[in-house]
Amino acid sequence: MLKRLLLVALVALIGFSTVSAQFNKAELNFLNTPFKVQVNGDAVSGVRVDGKPSTYGLPSVADFMRKFKASQDKSTSAVTVTLVDVGARSIYDLCSNGVPENIWQDPNIPANIHAVFVTSPAGDPSFAVRLAKYYLSTDFGATWSFIADVPTVRAGFPAITGFSDGSALIFNHSADGGGTVRGQAFKDAAAGLGSFTRLDAPGNVGPYIWVRGVATTNLSLANKFVMIGSMNGSDTTRYNTCTGVDATPGTWLGWTSLPSGDQAETYSLARATNGNIGLLYKNSDAAFGTEYGCVYFRESTNGGTSFGAETKIFQANFTATGDSLGALRGLSLVYAGNSPKAAFETITLSKSTVGSYYPGLNAKIRFWSTSLPGTDPNRSIVLADTNSVGYHPYIGVGDVMGALCRPSIGVSADGNALFCAFQVPSAIFGGSSDTTAFMNLYLTGSINGGSTWLAPAKLNPSTPVKDWRWVSVSKSNSKVGTDYYCYMTCNKDSIPGSYVNGVGNGESLSQYWFMKAKVSFVSVNTISTEVPATYSLSQNYPNPFNPTTNIKFAVSKAGFVNLKVYDLAGREISSLVNENLSAGTYSYTFDASKLSSGIYFYTLKANDFSETKKMMLIK
Repeated sequence: MLKRLLLVALVALIGFSTVSAQFNKAELNFLNTPFKVQVNGDAVSGVRVDGKPSTYGLPSVADFMRKFKASQDKSTSAVTVTLVDVGARSIYDLCSNGVPENIWQDPNIPANIHAVFVTSPAGDPSFAVRLAKYYLSTDFGATWSFIADVPTVRAGFPAITGFSDGSALIFNHSADGGGTVRGQAFKDAAAGLGSFTRLDAPGNVGPYIWVRGVATTNLSLANKFVMIGSMNGSDTTRYNTCTGVDATPGTWLGWTSLPSGDQAETYSLARATNGNIGLLYKNSDAAFGTEYGCVYFRESTNGGTSFGAETKIFQANFTATGDSLGALRGLSLVYAGNSPKAAFETITLSKSTVGSYYPGLNAKIRFWSTSLPGTDPNRSIVLADTNSVGYHPYIGVGDVMGALCRPSIGVSADGNALFCAFQVPSAIFGGSSDTTAFMNLYLTGSINGGSTWLAPAKLNPSTPVKDWRWVSVSKSNSKVGTDYYCYMTCNKDSIPGSYVNGVGNGESLSQYWFMKAKVSFVSVNTISTEVPATYSLSQNYPNPFNPTTNIKFAVSKAGFVNLKVYDLAGREISSLVNENLSAGTYSYTFDASKLSSGIYFYTLKANDFSETKKMMLIK
C-alpha cells in the first residue's frame, strides 16, 4: 500500500513533460512560454516573449494551480524558527534584483546583529522618499532599534556588512553629496552609532549602481574593503577597493572591469579566514550568447587589489532542443574557514531567445565548493530541487523568479555548519484578479562541508497566508553550546509579488521580519563497526511509542544512506538520515513530539536496498 501511495506522490512531483496530459492546451502553452528579462532603472522585471500579460491569460488560473495541490509542501523537523517583527514598513517591496544581503551578525560581538532595508511610505507610488533604514539588535535579534537613515536622501537596494571594530558598512546607490545616482558606501563611526562617513569612489560616472561589498580582515590593513557594482542597461561590472575610510570620499585604488560580468546584483563577495576575498558572479548574457547562464569564481590573495583568473564552476550545457537549467539572478557566496562555498539558482533558460527563462518549469538550487570531491572545477551538487520541496510554478508579477530561487548562504561561527535559505512558490495565489503565487521560505543545512544537506524546512507559518520573500542569511551565525543557529531577515506581505514590478496588484505595507532558526544536525549512533552480511531494517522499539522510538538498521557496504518517515497518504514527514555511512550497524532516535497520533511508515534506502516498516504513535 505504501509503495502505491509513494508512486502516486512521485508522479505528482515529476516534471510537467511526463504528466502533460493533466493540463489543457492553454496551461501547457503557459509552461512553455519564456519570459524576457528586462532591466529598467532600479528594477529587473519580466515580460512574456509572446507579449501576453504576466497573468498568462489562462482560462482558469485557480483550476491550474489546483492541479499542483498534489505537490504538498514538505518540511523536516530538524529546524525550529523564532519570528521577530523588526518594525520597518514599506510599499517599496523589491529588496533586491538578486539575493539580498540585508543582515550582518558581528562575529566578534555575536549579540550584535545589524540589518538594513529599503523603505518608502504608503501613498507614494513614485517612491520619491525611498530610504535605506538601518536597524540594530544587541540581544541576538530578540528586539530591534531603528538607528538611522543611510543616507538621508533617496537611496536604493542597500546591503550591509561590517568591520573588525564592529562598525557597520552599508552599501547602496543614491545622489548623496550631489551629482548623479551612483553606488556608494557608508561607514558608521562605531557600532550602532548612526554617524556615517560617505565613501564615494571617484570615476563612478557610468554610473555603477546596485553595489555591495566585503570588508578586509582588519581596519589596520592597507585595503579596507572591496565594493562591486554594475551599470544599468550594460553588461559592464566593475569592482573598486577602498584604502581610506576616515573622510569623504575615501581613498580608492580605481575601478576595474570584470570581463564577463553581468548586471543587477548577479554577484557576491565573501572573505576567508586567511583574508582571501572570493567573488562569485554570472556571465553576461549579451557577451556570451548561447553560452549564458554560466557561473564563475575568482579569488584575491592581496585584499582585493587584484583578482586571479576566473574559474567556471557551472556550465549551463544547453540541450539539443535548446533549453537548459542555467543561472539567472540568485547567487550567494560565503567561506567556511578558507574554503569557498557558493549557492546559486538554476532555472530553465531559452537558447533560442537569449535572456529568456521559464518561471513555470522545474528549477534547482546548486551548491559548489573546492572541498567537494573531484578535481573538475565545474563540479557542483543539487542542494534542493522541485522534488524536495514540492513543485509549484512561479506565476504572476514578473519579478524574475522561478519554482526555486534566490538562495542565500551562510556559515556557523565555528565553520562547521552551512545554511542555505531560498524562496519557493506555493499553490496559492492572490485572488481572482491577482494571479501571482504566494511565496514560502525554506532552509536547509549541512554539517559535512556541503557534501550532503538536510531535507529543506519551511520557515514561515502556513496560516494566515502571507507572501514571504527576500530571505537574507547572515554570513556568520552563532553556535551556542551544541546548538547551531541561522539568522535571517525577510519580507512579509499580504499581497503577493512586488508592488514595484506589479502596481496593478495593489499597494500594501510590507513588513520586514527577523528569523532565528535553530538547526539540529543529529547524526546516527554507531552500534557496531563490524561489517554486516546484508542490509537490514529492524522494527522500531518501542512500538507503539510516545513520543520517541529507536530505529535500528544495518549497512553492509559504505555508501549513501537515506532514512525517511511518511504518513498514511505517502507524504514525506521527515528525513532522518541523509548522508554517507561506512559499513556497520546504526540506530536513530526518532522524536515525533510534533506529530499527531497515528500510523506512520519509515523507509531505508541504501545502494539497491529498500525496505519499509510501519510504526504507531499514540499520545
